[in-house]
Parts: sequence; structure tokens; C-alpha cells
Amino acid sequence: MKCEINERDMTDLNNIILAFSVVFPLMLMMFVGYILRRRHITDEPSLQVMNKMVFRFFLPLLLFLNIYSLKPEEAMNKANSRLLILAFLCIIGAVVLTHLILSLFIKDKKKRSVMIQGIFRSNLVIFGIPITASIYGDDRIGIVSMLAAFVVPLFNILAVVVLESYRGSRVNIKQLLIGLIKNPLIIVAFLGFLCQIIRWQIPDFILSSLQSMSKVATPLAFVVLGGTFQFSRLSKNLTYLIITIIGKLILIPSIVLTIALLLGFRNEALVALIGAFASPTAVSSFNMAIEMDADGELAGQVVVISSILSILTIFIWILILKTLQVI
Repeated sequence: MKCEINERDMTDLNNIILAFSVVFPLMLMMFVGYILRRRHITDEPSLQVMNKMVFRFFLPLLLFLNIYSLKPEEAMNKANSRLLILAFLCIIGAVVLTHLILSLFIKDKKKRSVMIQGIFRSNLVIFGIPITASIYGDDRIGIVSMLAAFVVPLFNILAVVVLESYRGSRVNIKQLLIGLIKNPLIIVAFLGFLCQIIRWQIPDFILSSLQSMSKVATPLAFVVLGGTFQFSRLSKNLTYLIITIIGKLILIPSIVLTIALLLGFRNEALVALIGAFASPTAVSSFNMAIEMDADGELAGQVVVISSILSILTIFIWILILKTLQVI
């Protein structure tokens, strides 16, 4: 009995260490950005330029490669297609649900759009893959990679729609459509799917160069976020933060995982859903909010606070599912 308790305790400790090990690099990158700003190596104008680089080049490049690398034969697998359909419906449901609820009491459209985005967008690639690899091994992360290739473009497209819809005093359908068509993320998503349809192969020497450049997107985005973050201004958005964080890390994951369990999903599929719905808000939501005239300050705070608190909440979700013996 004592041996069993010790083994369980070690498993719980490993889960905590895993969650921390995923979040710590993100915290370090934000800390570097914060220190660079404090030491006056960067300033507001340079951070704005770097943010434009992330949003208009590095992030679109990363999104394009995610779509380009999608393997249609994996998505057509029956088990995988069920997971994709569930993820798609849950993401759409999360957007609609948060829009309906927040519209009742959040009057500031710029904050409301950021809150909706903060609740449904996740760091699936950064969190889902290492968590799955830690629990099941590197040879079983294919399902997470497949889900990421499908979900990440959807996250970005919906984020553009949400932020563009709340831009200005009232929705102008013509302006909304023009904004969507001109958005770099929408453009590269279209190009990525076009490459899939016509089966166009990028030469390996070009592809490897693009992949190397795309790796800049996440680190640079976190450095910029750290440079613009101000602890003294957290109290200003505290109510909005609490609502968004509860929705992001607790409410939406509890709904999605309950539905998944009732539908019979188990093992890697459930861990992939933790990455898609229970991981912290994607850092690109901050860059996008700034570029699309939303509340960039609130967006950055959501990313930082959700990343810190996810160390605890991801551990709790893993512990619950392990206790239920479904992962």
C-alpha cells in the first residue's frame, strides 16, 4: 500500500514538473523582453516594429507551414476525423457561447473581442505536443500534430473574424469582408490550403529555410509581450482578467472534456483536447489584438496570467483524467 501511495505521489509530482517545464520557457522569454525594456535596449517604437514583424511575416509563415504540413490521409482516419469534428464544433461553440454571454454585460467592444479571443484560442502546439510525449512517448504525438494542423488555422481565422467584427462602433459587412481578405493570416491560410489541393511541393532547400525562419515567431512574440507588459496596470483589468481566465482554464475545458468522455474519447485524444482547450491563451492573440485595434494591454495580460496559472490547472486536468483511468 505504501509503495502504491509513493508511486502515485511520484506520478503527481511528475505531472506538476511537466506542466512547469512547458510554461517556464515561456516565462523566461517574457522575462527577457521585460528586462530588455527596463534596460532601455528596446522601447515602445521598436516593440511596435517587432510586433508588426511577428503579425505580418513570422506568424503567417508559421501558419502557412502548419497547413502545408497537414496530411489529409491522417485527417481522413475515422478516429481522427471524429476528433477533428468534435474540436471544430467545440471551438465554434466556444466562440458563440462567449459572444452571447459577454455581450450581456461587457459593453466595451475592444475588451469583449479580446476576452472572446482569450477564451477560445490556445497554445496547442507549445503545450499539447510535450504533454502527450511525456505521457505516451514521442511515437504517439501524431494525433496532436494532426489536430494542431487543423485547429491552429481555425483559431487564427476565427480570431480575425471576431476582432474585425468588433472593430469600430458598429459592424460594417463590407468593411468586415475587406478586412478579412486583406488580413495576412487569412491570405496565407488560403495559400496553404491551395497548396494542399493542387499538391504543390516546395523544394526541400526552400522549405527548410522557411521552417527555420518560422521558429522565430513564438520566441519573438513572447519577448515583445514581456517588453510591453506592466504589472502596475493589472488592477485596471482585474475583473475582465478573472472572467477570461476562468472561462479559458476551467469552464470551456470542463465542458469539452465532459462531452469527449461521454462520446468515448480516451488516451491521446483526451490529452490532445487538453492542449486544444485547457492550455493558456496563444501569444499570437496579443500581437493580433494590437494590430487590429483591440485592447492589446488586456490581451497581453490574459496571455501572461493564463500561462502562469496553467501550471496548476493543467496538472489538475491530467490528475482528474488519470484518476478516472481514461488517459
